[in-house]
Amino acid sequence: MPELKQKLDRFTAAILSQATAEARQALDEVTAKRDKAYRDSEDRILTEVYRYIHGEVERIKSESGREVSRHMLENKHKLYLRREEIAREVFSAVADRIAAYTATQEYAARLNTLFHEALTALGGAEDVTVFLRPADMARAGELAASAPEVHIHFEEGSFALGGLIAQSLELGLYLDSTFDTALAELNGHFAELFGLSLSDELEEE
Repeated sequence: MPELKQKLDRFTAAILSQATAEARQALDEVTAKRDKAYRDSEDRILTEVYRYIHGEVERIKSESGREVSRHMLENKHKLYLRREEIAREVFSAVADRIAAYTATQEYAARLNTLFHEALTALGGAEDVTVFLRPADMARAGELAASAPEVHIHFEEGSFALGGLIAQSLELGLYLDSTFDTALAELNGHFAELFGLSLSDELEEE
């Protein structure tokens, strides 16, 4: 009887040992699966977070770029308008100075100089047409008398600031010495130089 009890105890111990080992193995497997599931979930979450952050960064960069471009266009437009305003103010002041100058004796001497420079440039012409602004037509006789060797026909020009235009049809030459054209050319240079300076300032910003 004692032997039977001992055999039963050994059998029970063996059963319990095997059951414990199987339970530990099952627990290890469950733990491993759980850890793998956690790692997979963590990787998936990190991937999703990365994609979200990357997408948000790109969206913000795109929106910021559009905002910067919009501000730059607005500023360029404002600078352009201001440049045009300054140009009008400057050339209005220049036109006023020219108007004051053409009322002086210095202008009369200058007009005479321009007249003879034109005749020199049209050297050889026997018949010359000279265009004067309406306000200077009264000087036509004086000018013609200073060059009796050339037949000169005076006409009113379409310009207003001063100076003259001389033309020889026989030579096919046309000489523009008007203050109007000089001011227009200066206006073009002013816009070009001012435009370059604005571009430099924008690049520096």
